[in-house]
Amino acid sequence: MARVIEFLGMPKAGKSTAIEFAESYLKHAGKKVRVIYEGARISPLDKSNRFNYNSWSFHNTLNRLMESRLDSYDFVLIDRGVFDHIAFGIAIETFCSERSIQIANEYYKLFSGLEDEAWLFGLPPEEAVRRERKHNPLLGRVFDLGFLSGLAESYRFVEKEILSRGIQLQSFDGMKSIQKNQGWIKTFLERGL
Repeated sequence: MARVIEFLGMPKAGKSTAIEFAESYLKHAGKKVRVIYEGARISPLDKSNRFNYNSWSFHNTLNRLMESRLDSYDFVLIDRGVFDHIAFGIAIETFCSERSIQIANEYYKLFSGLEDEAWLFGLPPEEAVRRERKHNPLLGRVFDLGFLSGLAESYRFVEKEILSRGIQLQSFDGMKSIQKNQGWIKTFLERGL
């Protein structure tokens, strides 16, 4: 059975780099790895309806996760899985009715048992905006400082949810160097080799 690890956390905190490192490290160790990339990147829906957009992304990720369980992978690495969708759902409450978000988040929680571990990448909202601005002066909708502050707060709630479900949680500081976080990633992955 595959060891399923969700990479979640603030934009620009180093999740994609961490996934690339983990995938390369595991393949070099002879492991069969599947990476499920963030569904939001390929969503055909208009991003102005955040509830529909988040729901589509969740189901796209969920479908690929369930399909990966049909094959014999050693590791499945998820860029923004169940818990990240819960965090985004909490953060977008201001964009749609609270009742629909509560229902969606309770529904998302039903699938948390598909993941074995959650690796949470933290980063101050101001730093996320600074890093995005360095590469893209036209900030997207998610890089609104108010939204990012709410998102950072929602990760604190999700962290408690992860722990309450007995899922292993590792926390990474996005302010630390890539090399330092890669060292920790290597240590955590070696537990399963």
